[in-house]
Amino acid sequence: MASHASRDPSVFGIDVWNRKIFARRILGVPDADAEVITRRMNELFRGHAGTAALYLVEHEYLATPVAPLLAPASISAWNQALEATTS
Repeated sequence: MASHASRDPSVFGIDVWNRKIFARRILGVPDADAEVITRRMNELFRGHAGTAALYLVEHEYLATPVAPLLAPASISAWNQALEATTS
């Protein structure tokens, strides 16, 4: 959100949750100091660390949602209901 709020694709915020995501994804460790993560993100994604950070966090939650919106068994019924309303 920091990169979008400032309209600067190089800016990103680090909190306790995304710090652990970044540490796992870019350093291969369970947690790391925010300065180490920031330095590595800027090395890997020069000028676009904020955009990369957004994708890393989104990918984490898509792969392992905190609270799935629908039970897997309900997805088909949901899609059929949506299709019925648009036809």
